[in-house]
Amino acid sequence: MNIEFIKALQEIYNLLDQIELKKMERDYPIIWERIHSTSCAQIGRMLAQKRDVDSEQAALACALHDCGRWVTGRQENHAPQGEELARRFLREGNLSSVTQESIVQAIINHSKKEDIGSPLEELVKDADILDCYWYGDDISKKYHVARLQRTLCELNIGSSSKEG
Repeated sequence: MNIEFIKALQEIYNLLDQIELKKMERDYPIIWERIHSTSCAQIGRMLAQKRDVDSEQAALACALHDCGRWVTGRQENHAPQGEELARRFLREGNLSSVTQESIVQAIINHSKKEDIGSPLEELVKDADILDCYWYGDDISKKYHVARLQRTLCELNIGSSSKEG
């Protein structure tokens, strides 16, 4: 068990608790943000091992990828709106500035599913799509479907979906 990651996840949960107290109107409830953050982190670890990407960076980037939606409550433009919170959160850890910047870029670019980015950015996009798919979200945009199908194939998991 990675104690540093557990501590980071607890800090994320504490942050989500503080946000929930504000009682703002949201596109997604805070409970979903907790579930999605945690499960994306685990999917990120799995993909990182498969792709030879640092698993701790992957898990942290995946856990934080929707932090823009946490603070705004809105899906629209949430990826770039997470930059400030992500930078603040990551500064508190003992990560190099290069690692922090890689994670921030993965967060602010994760909604650009049609674009190809760094290995970490691609991993976060794929973990996000896969988690949403497994929780029953409608994956219907052509480039989302293609990304989902590639990731399922990479993991040797058959898709029983109607997509594609």
